[in-house]
Amino acid sequence: AGPNALKIRGLPYRVSARDITDFFRGYDVLPDSVQLGTGPDGRSNGEGLVGFASSGEAARALQEKNRQHLGSRYIELFACNS
Repeated sequence: AGPNALKIRGLPYRVSARDITDFFRGYDVLPDSVQLGTGPDGRSNGEGLVGFASSGEAARALQEKNRQHLGSRYIELFACNS
């Protein structure tokens, strides 16, 4: 078993948890697992975290969705443990 979460980098600053859930439609995302990173000022820092039901599902999402576009930005995905 490997990591069951993905760190996301390069998110649009106005992204919502719903946008991320929609981006990963068709993958077994854990409900309420999306976390959006914020800087010291409370504004989005363009990073986030999303959890999956299994490490296999996280690996599939990493392979298929890394460097895809979310809105006008391409995002980078990194495996991590939630």
